[in-house]
Amino acid sequence: MSSYLYALDTANKRPKPIKVDSDGNLQVDVVSMTGGGDATASNQVSAKAVLDNILTKNGEIKTAVDNVNTSLVNNATSTLQTAGNASLVSILSKNTDIKTAVDNVNTALIDNATATKQQTLISGLSSFENANHADFTTLLSAIDNLEPHFSQSTLINNASIASGGDSSEIDMGSNRHLTLFGTSDVNFGNWVLIRKSASGGTKIPDGSSYISTEEVISGSGVYSFSRTIENVGTRYLALRNNHSGSQTATVYAVLHR
Repeated sequence: MSSYLYALDTANKRPKPIKVDSDGNLQVDVVSMTGGGDATASNQVSAKAVLDNILTKNGEIKTAVDNVNTSLVNNATSTLQTAGNASLVSILSKNTDIKTAVDNVNTALIDNATATKQQTLISGLSSFENANHADFTTLLSAIDNLEPHFSQSTLINNASIASGGDSSEIDMGSNRHLTLFGTSDVNFGNWVLIRKSASGGTKIPDGSSYISTEEVISGSGVYSFSRTIENVGTRYLALRNNHSGSQTATVYAVLHR
């Protein structure tokens, strides 16, 4: 006697037998689905394409990040370090040239110890010296730029500066930092830094750079001051008497890298 397994037909409110094929495998026919998520081959292909695209983009992002890291490592140097590296490379190149020239001299002296050959070698060494003199001069200048450098000048030499009067001009050149120091006969006689648009150009007072004489020099009736301004940021400068009256002062400027 056969028996059937039933499932509920919810539309018609009655049981119906569950179908199997000739091998007894359960037969399920999907008539329709909602939401566009049907498990069809085309949908699976589309899903795979999206995943492949995500994988490709992840690879591109990793490559971009690696490039940024490499760039940061290769370029995380100051201007002076970059100049120093260039100088060291140039030194290494010149040392190699010198070694090659000396090796050639030694070889020639051993193999060709005649007066004519020696004259030829002397001429060759002279040509080498002349050809590389300019390069060595440039190299020494680059090395000098890496060393601490100070240039001191006198802005005011025991002179009376009227209220609102300026010192002589300061040309920073290739220097970055400025130290001003000196003396005045006025206690708390203020000075202010003047920035210029060009040499002799428009004068712009820098209200953030006030300097006041305040340290008395014992027994002299003279007061001293000193101020260092780092990363000045302007090539042409001057010092202005911002006191209500005149000052008799001596002021020095030191430029340094």
